[in-house]
Amino acid sequence: VGEPDHPVPGLIGLGPSFLSLDIDGRVVRMDTFSKLLAPGFRLAWITASKSFIGKVDGVQYFSSQWGSTLSMTILAKMLHTPGWLLAHIYKLQSAMRKRCRALLAAAELHLSGVATWSTPKAGMFLWVELHADCEPLPLLDAMKRIGVAVMPGEQCAAAPPPAGRRHLRLSYVIDESDYEHAMRKVRQLVDETLA
Repeated sequence: VGEPDHPVPGLIGLGPSFLSLDIDGRVVRMDTFSKLLAPGFRLAWITASKSFIGKVDGVQYFSSQWGSTLSMTILAKMLHTPGWLLAHIYKLQSAMRKRCRALLAAAELHLSGVATWSTPKAGMFLWVELHADCEPLPLLDAMKRIGVAVMPGEQCAAAPPPAGRRHLRLSYVIDESDYEHAMRKVRQLVDETLA
């Protein structure tokens, strides 16, 4: 499977993980196959000290009986197919880069002048910072009414509010053909909210 401090393909340059800095077994990292394989797959893994993993194993045994047997069987088959996971990750990364570029182009076309953003290095979200300080809830409610789903930055910020107040978290996991229309709607609502 690999060492926790070795870089994951496509994530080189993002800095060290907390696991690579852990010297006394205090770091617990949880990951999920849902983002790699399929939403709702509901299988995950924990990387931590052996003593912690032993405790988790004991609790899992009598609490949830682990995951779905069918999901675990499918996952085992995929992981035992030589090269499959790495090839899948590269294919997924390529698709996400394409979607990211499409969302960036749509943002450039429709949000220039009212917002700024940086090109994501990884993940599946574009963080957009509105230039004007507007009340986020009316804007988000208006977006929901017209079918544009975004997350308010305050709900995703690492610091307490008002951190993230002027930010929107836009996902680029849907079909690229929807981005241009969605960004046009976002711009229309931003303009109406700020008017």
